[in-house]
Amino acid sequence: MSSAISPVASVDLNGLFEPGFTSDEKVVIDFMSPEPTPGVYLPGRAPAIDVYDGRELQESEYDGCDDFHSRFFATHGFVMLDHDSKVENWDSGALPPTDGLKNVGNRHVENNFDENEIETRYMAEIDHIIRDQLLPGKNLEIQQPNMLLRRGPNTANPFFGLVVHNDFGRTAADFEENSVAFMSPEAGKTWRQNYERPNVCGFMVINFWRTVHMSQPLQHMPLALLDASSVVGEDMVSSGLKGFSPTGRITNQLSLRFNPDQRWYYYPRITTSEVIVLNLFECHKNDDGGRVYNSFHSAFEEPFPSGDVELRQSCEHRVNVFLLED
Repeated sequence: MSSAISPVASVDLNGLFEPGFTSDEKVVIDFMSPEPTPGVYLPGRAPAIDVYDGRELQESEYDGCDDFHSRFFATHGFVMLDHDSKVENWDSGALPPTDGLKNVGNRHVENNFDENEIETRYMAEIDHIIRDQLLPGKNLEIQQPNMLLRRGPNTANPFFGLVVHNDFGRTAADFEENSVAFMSPEAGKTWRQNYERPNVCGFMVINFWRTVHMSQPLQHMPLALLDASSVVGEDMVSSGLKGFSPTGRITNQLSLRFNPDQRWYYYPRITTSEVIVLNLFECHKNDDGGRVYNSFHSAFEEPFPSGDVELRQSCEHRVNVFLLED
């Protein structure tokens, strides 16, 4: 991190584990229980977290090279890209669907769901971003769903993730178990068979997060993003959610133990012409497990709102990428 960058605010982030916490087993977090998870800071006890400006970080490291965004993404686990999408109706490919809802954000398009614009427009755009900006020159097999997750008032997911987390674990076994928990044993077996192919050397899950159907830059519940290069493996806590998956199985994810050396960022006033890319999961067959790839994140209260604050409307598009031998 450039020494010239100063924090823009100190904020509260929920769900951090205390520095001395250890566990020999996966910590199970009961999604439906109001009881605090053992080891997590109690409300009002957690230290305030300094948050830095992600735009300033990118500007301070920019060197004019064509592969800058790829290197920035690999180093920090996130990157913000300019992207004017041709998608007009972001609810056309939402899962769960929002076609029965009205007044979703400032959407000025017809409620015509005959065309799934995620499939007909967005998937090609994302494919180009991955191949040209994030992982240029690499041999890839990209698997995109023709859908995305929508969040915001009057959508099927009106809540925001207000706890520091990463959505996956660290190992191939963790990912296989999550495939079983969220889908089926057959899905887990199929993923493992694909991963074990001789020409596959690694695997990633990349999340494309953006605001949609908003007329103003975001000032409500932005994302705090943890610089992966500031995380030591010992501070990652293996955890899982109970009561969250459709199968009822406990999931695999990662929680975080507080460390004052961790560096948090956010992108102030992000617009619908920008997309934040997060590395949610990465594993390699020849990895010694020492490097941290995952981008921990959490929604949080905007520190400097001004004027009439428009409520957040956003979407998440998660893409599986198999890294192949050259």
